Amino acid sequence: MITANSGDGKPIFVGFNAPFDWTFVNYYFLHFLKKNPFGIGAVDIKAMYMGATHSSWDATRSSQFPVDKQSEAEKHDALADARHQAKLFRYVRGLRNQAL
Repeated sequence: MITANSGDGKPIFVGFNAPFDWTFVNYYFLHFLKKNPFGIGAVDIKAMYMGATHSSWDATRSSQFPVDKQSEAEKHDALADARHQAKLFRYVRGLRNQAL
């Protein structure tokens, strides 16, 4: 999960399989802060990739993206995972910009 800014100061939840990650983040924000600053929406990198490449949902695995892969040692580390998702997001945003 990474965050972006909407341009008006409101954070945007971005994630690779965002619906999965958002449920956990939403729970903890509501439980501890009583408010989720992201609201109820999220940007899903998998769905963006599917739309940008016209691929099937099954073809949206992160291992199929042509970006640097995470090493086995980095897996399941929150910061390394967020950095990897940021790379995936930048890559997919570049695909979208090329298509425009």
